Amino acid sequence: MQRDTNIQFKQIKTIDTYAVRHPVLRSGLAQDSCAFDRDEDSGTIHLGAFFNQKHVGVLTLLPNPLDVQLRGMAMLKSHQGVGIGKMMMAKAEQVVRQLDKKMVWMNARLIAIPFYKKCGYKTTGNKFVLPYGGEHIKMTKILCD
Repeated sequence: MQRDTNIQFKQIKTIDTYAVRHPVLRSGLAQDSCAFDRDEDSGTIHLGAFFNQKHVGVLTLLPNPLDVQLRGMAMLKSHQGVGIGKMMMAKAEQVVRQLDKKMVWMNARLIAIPFYKKCGYKTTGNKFVLPYGGEHIKMTKILCD
């Protein structure tokens, strides 16, 4: 992996999330399974991560009156574990602050909990099952100014 200067984050369209959502979050399912509720809401923000102009990561931010839900976080397997995901989370939190919100929450897959904990998120409540993704747990983070 080269220097961080080869990594860019930019807002993308819903359909562009599928290039990463499908192989990472919906592998083996029809591509239309990548469509999430509220994807097309006017306030929804889809953030893409690009390494050397290649689309390698994605996440979606759903602003609510008091907080922002993060979901659909995915990084292509070939680019996992090299820091791009952590940088994308920092970028997402910057966007959340620009929305004048302080709390971010997500329904995290159990396998992703160690990653989110490294980013400062805490688990709340009990495990539960979501269609497609198996067991999840809610995680939250209060952002500092």
